[in-house]
Amino acid sequence: MTGPVRLILARIARAAGRVRRSGVSLVCRLGSGQQAAGAWLRRWAGRLRREERNVVSGRATLWSRLRAALVAWRERKREAPRGDHSHVFQPGDYPGSRARYYVVHVPRGYTGRRPRPLVVVLHGCRQNHRDIEAISGFNQLADRHGFLVAYPFITSYRGLRYHNCWGWWFDREIHRGAGEVEDLWQIVAEIKATYRVAERRVHVTGLSSGAGMAVALMVAHADKIASGAVVAGVPYSEWPEAVQHLPHVSPRYKPVELIVNAMHAELGDARRIVPVQIVHSRDDATVGVQAAENLRDSWGRCFGVQTDRAYNVRAGRTGDSEWEHRKYRNGLGRPVIETLFLDGPGHGWYGGKPGRFSFPDAPDVARWNWGFFKSHPRRS
Repeated sequence: MTGPVRLILARIARAAGRVRRSGVSLVCRLGSGQQAAGAWLRRWAGRLRREERNVVSGRATLWSRLRAALVAWRERKREAPRGDHSHVFQPGDYPGSRARYYVVHVPRGYTGRRPRPLVVVLHGCRQNHRDIEAISGFNQLADRHGFLVAYPFITSYRGLRYHNCWGWWFDREIHRGAGEVEDLWQIVAEIKATYRVAERRVHVTGLSSGAGMAVALMVAHADKIASGAVVAGVPYSEWPEAVQHLPHVSPRYKPVELIVNAMHAELGDARRIVPVQIVHSRDDATVGVQAAENLRDSWGRCFGVQTDRAYNVRAGRTGDSEWEHRKYRNGLGRPVIETLFLDGPGHGWYGGKPGRFSFPDAPDVARWNWGFFKSHPRRS
């Protein structure tokens, strides 16, 4: 048994003993009044928090490595799609880093002789990398157009959240040099070291919580991401209350001005705009369309793009879904913000393959994303 494992087990045993002794102590103290009991509970909770901070870094690293190894073992047992290559990212030397599993889909005909665009696709809550790979249809597009696709899996995480959610609302996860957003960029760096990736053609998209983390990656690493897309997502640093958790509790959105301030703080002086395509259903009952409108407006305010009037508008219908596509351009006349708002489908991926959180009878979002990415390489 390794040293870190012994340390963790010993601390668990000591904590369990304290809990047993605390039960008797608490009963006695309650006789002296609620105030004394409350003070004792606060002191005891403080001790536990301090002890947790002492071991959380090593424990998280150990658990994330074990979790990633387990996922890798399961992947070897299953038949992967043709062209898929599995990798495990090992934790970096910065706060909040964890071992993470990811898959790279290599298009047919790839030889490594010329650099290819890279599209990073992030899964949503209650999904994994294989789920978004199956429903999005990006592999088929990649084989046709010759780009690489990466599907990172969150693998493990900390903090209260739904199963497999990316932590877009945790401050510790959305800043350059720490947490999930830095792990994602380091995964991109690993891919660039293994495969031939076009330096100005790294793009990111995602669904739901993956879309929220895609936004964080576009802000935290704006100097490296060429362009991105957000499907049923939220703005940068949005509050968790923006998601409809309970049917009778209205969502609460962070004011656009506060979002812009958070973006400015993260971007610093180098405020390069990352062109973004925002896809959302007006009938999404999980993440309301207000989140998409706030994302559009915060992007516009941060980078000086007028979003009160689009210069190009068109509408159509695909299956049972009506849609409206709008383009907004910057002072140089370049279209840098696009919205694709749908009527009909709920919360999920649109126009892809059948599966959970998928609405195939809708515009093919993967095609829309790729068309946008092709038109928006990194210019500087």
